[in-house]
Amino acid sequence: MPANVLREYNIYVTCESDDDLPYIIQNAGDDNIMIGTDYGHTDTSSQVDVMTLLRQRDDINQDTKDKILYHNPRALYGL
Repeated sequence: MPANVLREYNIYVTCESDDDLPYIIQNAGDDNIMIGTDYGHTDTSSQVDVMTLLRQRDDINQDTKDKILYHNPRALYGL
């Protein structure tokens, strides 16, 4: 098994705005995390403001926020 399974096998996971991101990042890194959106669903638990909520967090640094919101999705979709 490779040291970083997510990176080696190009696996990305989504997070919620209230997940324990410092813990996750400490153990899995921040290269394969993105936000998930439910814009097209009427699920009452969807967070249409997840981008704003993530930007407001002060327990993760700006570079990590940029990766989660921009760089990682671009890498996944090859943009």
